[in-house]
Amino acid sequence: MTVNASLARRLLLFITLGVGIAILVTILMQYSTLNRTMEGLRDQNVDASLGNMLPIIQKSMWAFDDSGVIRAANALLRDPYISGVAVHSAEGEINLNLGDLKEQSFTDRAPNEERTEWNDADGLYISTPVVHAFNEGESTIGWIYLRSDDDLIDKQVRLVLGGVIVSAVLTIVLLLVGLYALVDRMVAIPIKAFTDFVEHTSTGDVSTWVVQRDPSLEARTDEIGQLYQSFNDQRDRLIEHEQELLEYRTELEATVSERTEALQRSNTDLSESLEKLKIAQDELLQSEKLASLGNLVSGVAHEVNTPLGVSITAASHLTSEARQTQRELEQETLTKSDLERFFHECLETGALLSSNLDRAAQLIRSFKQVAVDQTSDEQRDINLQIYVDEILASLKPKYKNTQVTVTNNIDPDILLQLTPGALAQIITNLIINSLLHGFDDSTRTGEIRLYNRVQENTLELIYEDDGEGMGPDTQKRMFDPFFTTRRSSGGSGLGMNIVFNLVTGKLNGKIRLDSPPYQGCRLIISIPFSPIDTAPASSSQPDTAS
Repeated sequence: MTVNASLARRLLLFITLGVGIAILVTILMQYSTLNRTMEGLRDQNVDASLGNMLPIIQKSMWAFDDSGVIRAANALLRDPYISGVAVHSAEGEINLNLGDLKEQSFTDRAPNEERTEWNDADGLYISTPVVHAFNEGESTIGWIYLRSDDDLIDKQVRLVLGGVIVSAVLTIVLLLVGLYALVDRMVAIPIKAFTDFVEHTSTGDVSTWVVQRDPSLEARTDEIGQLYQSFNDQRDRLIEHEQELLEYRTELEATVSERTEALQRSNTDLSESLEKLKIAQDELLQSEKLASLGNLVSGVAHEVNTPLGVSITAASHLTSEARQTQRELEQETLTKSDLERFFHECLETGALLSSNLDRAAQLIRSFKQVAVDQTSDEQRDINLQIYVDEILASLKPKYKNTQVTVTNNIDPDILLQLTPGALAQIITNLIINSLLHGFDDSTRTGEIRLYNRVQENTLELIYEDDGEGMGPDTQKRMFDPFFTTRRSSGGSGLGMNIVFNLVTGKLNGKIRLDSPPYQGCRLIISIPFSPIDTAPASSSQPDTAS
């Protein structure tokens, strides 16, 4: 009988808990109600006792009858709700303290001409003035202080609730005994019979279940009988389903074997496609780098052509002047003024040659360093402002004839070690992207600005333009590969994806877009930064060969 005994005990426990909680809630409610009732009764009794004794105390105090005051105070103290009485006269002749107020002084409380009440942690205090009518007026001749201890109310409440709790416990015990017997007979014993029936008829595999009936359970029409009938119906269906499952499992094993082979072939194809995709991605990245380098070469070649052309013209002019002066000297027609003019032409032409050749050499040095960096992944120490100036110098042919101004406001004291080729590729892609998209192929007026912030061990390089900006959808997909808004104009959609990969891969940093839709473009590039103690005066070494 372990099953039915366990079930009966659990049901008995739940019922006990439910009834106990209900009785506990009832007792708490009764306790709260009794407290309020007793407090109201205390107020009535105290008011009645005080009303009866106040005239006697008044007359005794007016007549200076100490014994009368003491008798009246003792009469108040006999009230079951009063635990302390104090009577003080206004002139100080009578200072009587009884009960809980025997050792208490009221000098810290200013006498009040009206009745006042206050509470402390343990009881209620009442202060009442003793007023005597004299010469058609009233005067206060003293005060009565009463104290009612809360323990007096608690004792009466506990006395009442004690009887309620005893009767409730007896009621619960009798109720539980009857419920246990009832549950055991109507629930536990039939469930035990049903459990034995299930154990005998459903041992082993479903196909081996024994089909038999229990007459005592079949005769029941209550919930247990319905459960018994439902079990039999379910058992019959399970036997049928077992046969179907055996057939389905055989078919499923064959299908899984076929699908596994197909999946393995698909995985092999997918691995090969992924490898080809990686190779294609590397080739596209290299192609993009070479294309950027090619644009740089063409721009620098065009930029260098101007100072070299001026230098050639100046050299030709200087040669012509020298021949003219030589002929005049041979013909002995050379005058002092002609010689002075020749020297003046030599000085001016030499200065012009020097400035234009220096300009060409500077452009070539910047181009050489940036071009070498773009084809190399080596790290080196750079001055960030100077190196960005070199990148902008190599890009100047792209924007010098436009209405777009490029400003470098980077701190000149920022010295750090990184892969400069990655930085050059990033800034090149960002500026070309702004010229194409933000300023509508450089036809709009605007400004591109670069500056920096240093926060702890992080350098933030901020790139801003005041172009037309991007919509929310474009902002979300800005760094996605092959996403472009100029597919019809030949855009590849790799520029910003390459920037993202270079920042996160080569520079070990992060890049985020921080601009509202359609309000320019503001990109923040965060890279690790540890200040360099000693750094070169320039970002690139002197080019002695040029």
